[in-house]
Amino acid sequence: MPSESPDYRLDLASMRGADRKGRQGEETPYLSVLFACCGVYTRVYRNLEGTAYRGRCPRCGLPVHFRVGPGGTDARFFVVD
Repeated sequence: MPSESPDYRLDLASMRGADRKGRQGEETPYLSVLFACCGVYTRVYRNLEGTAYRGRCPRCGLPVHFRVGPGGTDARFFVVD
């Protein structure tokens, strides 16, 4: 039987992904990404510095990197081959 010691308990309530909040209590900006490699959709969140969006395919781990900067796009949905 597992030990009931607090060392073996993990509180996941503080790790809820749906509660992605920024510094001012606003929702963290994200991009919608469809990974064509595995037919999987996911959100890719902006980093704390506000300079890029980074993520990975949840199935195969293919990395994606979207830079934030002048001359960019207003698009919020992307397909990655």
